[in-house]
Amino acid sequence: MIQLDQISKSFGGQEVIHDLSLEIPEEKTVVLIGPSGCGKSTLLRLMIGILWPDKGRISLLRKELTSQNIESLRQQVGFVLQDGGLFPHLTAAQNICLMAKYLQRDPAWIQSRLAELCALSRLSLDLLERYPRQLSGGQVQRVALMRALMLDPQVLFLDEPLGALDPLHRVSLQDDMKSIFSELKKTVIMVTHDMGEAASLADLIVIMREGRIVQYDNMATLVTQPADPFVVEFINAQRKPWQHLEDQIR
Repeated sequence: MIQLDQISKSFGGQEVIHDLSLEIPEEKTVVLIGPSGCGKSTLLRLMIGILWPDKGRISLLRKELTSQNIESLRQQVGFVLQDGGLFPHLTAAQNICLMAKYLQRDPAWIQSRLAELCALSRLSLDLLERYPRQLSGGQVQRVALMRALMLDPQVLFLDEPLGALDPLHRVSLQDDMKSIFSELKKTVIMVTHDMGEAASLADLIVIMREGRIVQYDNMATLVTQPADPFVVEFINAQRKPWQHLEDQIR
């Protein structure tokens, strides 16, 4: 579905992605994870064509990304930002339907799709006339997810979509997202800094460090067959606070 062939990217003379190659299989959820500054969000933006590599090739939906086809390919993918990225002057419904109306989709289809997405995302229809400032953080992210799914994209990109939520809303939306991904059978690429979230949602996990892939595997393999000491260090670093607390309780 997506292929990156020896891509590199620099900012201000500093290389942040180093000769990286990666293949994303169809209908799988792949999570990009690693320390801050490792290049995971940059990699996501390269895949979607927001950024262009300095060298190497990227294929999206089995077509090489070019300046000629980028606009048509973007209409076949969905993108969710950390803060939702909703337009504050538009209602939830207007945000969700923006691209569908721009592309002059049939109004009856738009309303039907809107109701379908509300049911799928567990968002009350009554909330659709509210503006983003009138919604909770969890509701904003559900609206952002609905907007990304409105045109029934083949691929869904999510850049730390749950990062700004409190733990209760985060777990609730995490469970709903897992159900949605399973039901819709979409190809999903998601950036997170939370290993527990990655383990819950991902079929495959890409662990990155300093612009390179350290290991690309399922969670069980990462734990039982780490390819590098950094993999063990990274996973254990997220366990330690809880282990320390459990030791204190005992």
